[in-house]
Amino acid sequence: MIEAGAKRIAMSDMKCSFCKGTGKDPFGVLSWLSTCCVCNGKGVVDVPSPYKVCPHCAGTGAVKTLTCTACMGKGYVSLPATPVIKCPECRGSGDASSIPSLPCIKCHGRGFILAG
Repeated sequence: MIEAGAKRIAMSDMKCSFCKGTGKDPFGVLSWLSTCCVCNGKGVVDVPSPYKVCPHCAGTGAVKTLTCTACMGKGYVSLPATPVIKCPECRGSGDASSIPSLPCIKCHGRGFILAG
C-alpha cells in the first residue's frame, strides 16, 4: 500500500513480464548473467491496482528488444479511478499509427483516455 496525498493506492505483486520472472536480462545484452533492468533481479514488480495488460507491448514488457515505454517493462498499465474510453487515435492498440514500435502520442501507449 502506497499513500499518495490522502489516498491509499493498493499495489499488486506481479511476475515481471520483461524477464518472465527469471530476474535475468532476457536478451543477454551485457551477459546472460545480467539482472533484469525492470525488476532488478527480483522477478516480480509492483503494479498499482486496478490494472490491465499493456496494449502497446501486449503484456510482454518489451517492444522488439527495448523496454516498453508505456508500462516501463512491467507488462501492465494502471487504470484510473475515473471512467475511461478507448483511445480514438490508436483505437486501443497503444501503437502510434505511423510507427507501430512507438507508443500512441494521445494515450501514451495505454490504449485509453479519460472519458469526458
